[in-house]
Amino acid sequence: MRRRILRAVIAAVVCAVVLFCVPLAVATLRLYRQDEVRALQQLADRVAVTVPADVHHPRDPMELPRVGPGRQVGVYDDRARRVVGTGPEAGDRPVHDALAGRATSDRGDGRLVATVPVGSGERVRAAVRASAPADGPWRRALVTWAGLAALAVVAVGVAAVVGIRSSRRLAHPMEALAATAGRLEDGELSARAGVSGLPEADAVATALNRAAARIEELLRRERAFSADASHQLRTALTRVRLELESGLTEGDAAKQGPSTEAPTDPRGALRAALASLTAMETTIEDLLSLARDVPERAPLDIGALLADAERRWHGELAAAGRPLRVTVESPLPDAVGSARAGRQVLDVLLANALRHGAGTVTVTVRDAAGVPAVDVTDEGPGLPESVDVFARRHGYDGDTAGGGHGIGLALARSLVEAEGGRLRVSRRAPHPCFTWLVAGGRQTPAT
Repeated sequence: MRRRILRAVIAAVVCAVVLFCVPLAVATLRLYRQDEVRALQQLADRVAVTVPADVHHPRDPMELPRVGPGRQVGVYDDRARRVVGTGPEAGDRPVHDALAGRATSDRGDGRLVATVPVGSGERVRAAVRASAPADGPWRRALVTWAGLAALAVVAVGVAAVVGIRSSRRLAHPMEALAATAGRLEDGELSARAGVSGLPEADAVATALNRAAARIEELLRRERAFSADASHQLRTALTRVRLELESGLTEGDAAKQGPSTEAPTDPRGALRAALASLTAMETTIEDLLSLARDVPERAPLDIGALLADAERRWHGELAAAGRPLRVTVESPLPDAVGSARAGRQVLDVLLANALRHGAGTVTVTVRDAAGVPAVDVTDEGPGLPESVDVFARRHGYDGDTAGGGHGIGLALARSLVEAEGGRLRVSRRAPHPCFTWLVAGGRQTPAT
């Protein structure tokens, strides 16, 4: 690209120089010739003024002016014979034209000739002939052409310098864009093109940076979705496994011998497993829907959302000896958001209370200065002050298999903030409390 730009600049300047200098050179030569002829005519006119009435009178000799090297001036009588001065002895055609009453100029025998008649009307008594070498204008023109050539060389040199600098300035942004695109192709999604000062290249760089940021965000969301889906499905898979294993264990015990207890129907375990699989399918659909960029801004029925969460989590908490209490204050402010996101947020908070808390789990919905607020509290000892429970990491207690604090709460916070709400720890210890401020009719206050 640099070579092409340099060649284009130099070619344009050379064409401009040729189109300008060639006509100027021709015009200069013609001008110098005209100047030389005019000077000869003026010399002949000065001499004609001094020619006496009788050019042959011996008592009235003529004195001719001094002329420069190579120039000749002579006076011819009415018979075209040279009387005084220098020049051919017999008058040539310009002399005869002057004797006929016409002032002429001509070129012949390598000289420029100008003649003027002496006399007026029908009585021409003499003619003055002035001549100079014909190469005089050429020598002057050559000097001028040498100056034009020097200026042309300077112009081409300046054009070459400007072309080199311009080619660098134009090519560097394109090369930088190509390098950035290559880094992106190699997987370095953090690569960004810088500002070059060239509007066109900066426009391309801005578009490339937006595309790179978009791709990076899509990949980040894809990775986050994989981690979130893994976290959310792990509990459901564990529940299905336990229910199926429980059904198999009871079936094997029934085959080993009679029992005093009533036989357990294994179809109950299968039904529970199917319900868990249905919940897993719902979770996958929710996460796929929430992976999109545009949040859902629909009216949110918090009461129905809590009733569904109580139905799904009451049995599991009761099996662990953990009561679940749901309290809804009324009236509640209007809420907007996605029911899918709300369902996932409540699942994360209740699963966190089940794994890391103790005692009764209480869910309270209240009016927090015009904004619906959902508090999830348990009777556990609390959260360490030095741990950011919303950071994406393994559990702070080392429970990587169970997910622990971290990825689940990070998912919940990202879902809440995507819907315009806030999720925070309103009390760490004792009896930790997570507060979800739902987006309502006015902007949710920052915490």
